[in-house]
Amino acid sequence: MYWLHLFLALFLGRTLAYSWIEQLTVVINGIFTGENGYPRGYVPRSSPGFTDKAMVYLLPPSESTRTRVNGTELICAPNQRTSSQAAGYGRLQAMAGSRVALKYLENGHVTIPQNQPGKPPGAGTVYVFGTSHPRTNEVLTSVLEWTSEGLGGDGRGKLLVARTFDDGRCYQINNGNISLLRQKTFPVPFPGRSGSFHEQWCEIDFIVPRNVPVGSLYTVYWVWAWPTRAGVPGLPDGKDEYYTTCSDLDIIAGPIRNGISTSLSGQDPQTAALPSCPTTYTAYPLTT
Repeated sequence: MYWLHLFLALFLGRTLAYSWIEQLTVVINGIFTGENGYPRGYVPRSSPGFTDKAMVYLLPPSESTRTRVNGTELICAPNQRTSSQAAGYGRLQAMAGSRVALKYLENGHVTIPQNQPGKPPGAGTVYVFGTSHPRTNEVLTSVLEWTSEGLGGDGRGKLLVARTFDDGRCYQINNGNISLLRQKTFPVPFPGRSGSFHEQWCEIDFIVPRNVPVGSLYTVYWVWAWPTRAGVPGLPDGKDEYYTTCSDLDIIAGPIRNGISTSLSGQDPQTAALPSCPTTYTAYPLTT
């Protein structure tokens, strides 16, 4: 499936997939360190018969005729509404105060932006919210009220960070000008070969709050807002478009000791994180 997507992206120039969190990793001294973690109910792309539907969660749903999200829509996909992991794809272990990277594929949204008319610069905005008190019926619009101070909405969580979807270096392997430039600037070679042979995954980092208790679970909601502006043919008033992934962290007492993280086959081989990590959020406007 990966090679089929790559072939079509190269020769047809089409964006074929949406995005979700594929991997969570602790960052120490700028290096991805320790065992990787995975979202709730993670289904890897290497699974037999894999399709994007296994992990894509869109709000409002594609079968809906609505153009706006409302208070009925749960933030987590059906297989991510409880703190359960798929066999072999466990939770990330992290200490309070740790820098954590969430990684996802850009799937052409960054490098072939002309294929998506009416979309915002930077392929929209990614928000990461955190809570020690998750609910199985967590509602998207309620979480979007949480603030960086932890005072918004019902006060059960906080906005940890907000950045553009485009992290400035990620790319799909395709013939678009953005991808070709980034392949040269940020190569991801296979051992013993020069040039880029693997797409560069996008990354957004956050700091686990220092007051999260050892031995507890800490839940993070990754929310990608990718709205369409008003006036696009067929959408005179524009349209909301949110994608989400729900994950949990095991908060541990001891340091991460496993050395540089090792990705599964077909996953991100990058070892160095983005050069900097914001410790506060950037005030991108929400688009509800």
